[in-house]
Amino acid sequence: MKFLSNCDVVSFLRDVDLCEGEVLFSSEQGDVLNLKSQLSKYVFAVIAAKQELLELGSIVCSNKDDEDILRDYLITEA
Repeated sequence: MKFLSNCDVVSFLRDVDLCEGEVLFSSEQGDVLNLKSQLSKYVFAVIAAKQELLELGSIVCSNKDDEDILRDYLITEA
């Protein structure tokens, strides 16, 4: 899934904390950030400041129920 442009990153990361499973951000270069990690959240926030970098990555939830928590921030890839 892709992160919606112009979403509130702080609210998104707060909602990530509500998720039961892992929530990962994968970059186009193959880097993976576990968004449950405080350091990874900081790195993700820096990436989010550059919209073009954010658009190239994707969000993966290990628990399908977590997708419901984050659905307002994500678009499903076709």
